[in-house]
Amino acid sequence: MIKNSFKIVILGIIGFALLVYLTAPKNPNNIVVNENKNILNIDYIPRYFELVGNSPYAKFETLFQKGVEKYIIVLNHDSLALFKDLYKYTNKNIVLIANISNTPWIIKELAVNEKLQEMYKDSTIPLINDSKGSFVNSLALKDNTQNKYFVYKLNSDGSIIKVNEGLVKLNILQDGISQEESKNSLEQLVKTF
Repeated sequence: MIKNSFKIVILGIIGFALLVYLTAPKNPNNIVVNENKNILNIDYIPRYFELVGNSPYAKFETLFQKGVEKYIIVLNHDSLALFKDLYKYTNKNIVLIANISNTPWIIKELAVNEKLQEMYKDSTIPLINDSKGSFVNSLALKDNTQNKYFVYKLNSDGSIIKVNEGLVKLNILQDGISQEESKNSLEQLVKTF
């Protein structure tokens, strides 16, 4: 009896793993590898991406155009909790990138997407869910430090330069952050724009 139950459990696990493997989505981005890591350009930005709270895939043109200056802020794990209120402190042209590419697939599907939608439901700044890491790769960014963020400026000529990087308080995604700490941190950050 126990042997048969064990066989059923093993077959179920194998079946589930096979199902996950066979149904994993294909990457819709035709990613151009940036060979020269010193030159960042709008041409390397993925052509399709997932906007949090909107349709599953959005086109490049919905957020990025040559001739339009914009700030691109890449948010690692903990910085996502701080930047959800950034829209209250600036009216700059900004796009946020949620760098969750190192999160296990099942966790992304079960928890991360819903958590991002919940945290950013009031934000007027678009948030891109970079679950596959295509944005961070296009920016030649390899640093996945849990409490770090990176600020880039997309210039009107299409070039992209890094203008700032910083750390937020460790574990604020789980532990939370006070309104006063959040306000002070975001006001300091906005001065760098």
